[in-house]
Amino acid sequence: VNAQGLAQALLEKTSFDAELTAVPNEELGYYFQLPEKCDAAAYMSSGSTAEEIFVIECYDGTSAAALRTSMQAFLDSQKTEMERYLPAEADRINGAIFETYGTCVVLCVTSDTDAARSIIKEYVK
Repeated sequence: VNAQGLAQALLEKTSFDAELTAVPNEELGYYFQLPEKCDAAAYMSSGSTAEEIFVIECYDGTSAAALRTSMQAFLDSQKTEMERYLPAEADRINGAIFETYGTCVVLCVTSDTDAARSIIKEYVK
């Protein structure tokens, strides 16, 4: 999967309530453990919403599984935080798309999940 292409398509064709900005790969380690040799693209909201896009293509299934575990912990902590301060955003996190397609892990937090799912289908065959 082309991580950059999928993330860009999600950003452009899915509706978000907040503006999302690109997260440099070297900063992704602040959020979760990024495997070596992966292709990653990420966008996050400025903080007013929990909306975000992470598309990470790993080099093998073991790395993808480890990444997914690390990302789940990140998502759980975000949810705890949002339940405290922005309860509506916790609901958005609960409905997030968080899937593994082969060696590609996709996390997309949006209210527009139908659009996001159809875009993902175009990229992961």
